Amino acid sequence: MDIVLRTALMYLVVLILLRITTRRIMRSATPLDMVVIFFFGGIATPPILGDDRSITGALLAACTLAGLHTMLSHLKRVWPVVGMITEGNPVVVFANGDWDRTALRRMRVDPRDVMAEMRQQGISRIDDVQSAIVEHSGAITVVPKR
Repeated sequence: MDIVLRTALMYLVVLILLRITTRRIMRSATPLDMVVIFFFGGIATPPILGDDRSITGALLAACTLAGLHTMLSHLKRVWPVVGMITEGNPVVVFANGDWDRTALRRMRVDPRDVMAEMRQQGISRIDDVQSAIVEHSGAITVVPKR
């Protein structure tokens, strides 16, 4: 039972830390983002398992993680506020020709990231963009002007 409680605690702590640090990790991970992910995983393992090096302990921790993840996924569908807390909401960072510097800073997104997404969509000039939105998944949606 001790492993289950420690696993649940570390799951929530790592979830919160990743939620706070960046959204972009899953969309366009940089080497810096990957270092954060790997270190969180490495740092979380010893407190979960403690001195228990058994297969049973590892399986119990893995099943607990899977159960927590499944439960949160279900709760997001039942109560959308859970999804807003765990994943966040879309944030407009560019609209009507103006950058929202506060939103860019809060989302830790550089205008160059938006420009790169524009180019990937075949848009070469910022004047051709109506808005740019950082989605809850970390993706950047660029809406061209009509």
